Amino acid sequence: MGHAKELITIDVYGDNKGIIADGVPEIETYMKEVLPNMEEMESFKKELLEIVMDVTEFLLEVG
Repeated sequence: MGHAKELITIDVYGDNKGIIADGVPEIETYMKEVLPNMEEMESFKKELLEIVMDVTEFLLEVG
């Protein structure tokens, strides 16, 4: 880490449990916003399965 002594490195970076614990609620809120809800995912899957599209107009005529 570039510090003169290992003890300084340990003091600076060693005990971060408090910092991490303080950040958990903020991270948890972010994860709830970003990660998909399983009920929403199932609903979305059903919507996708209901979409039917005639693709023949997009295919090149062969022959």
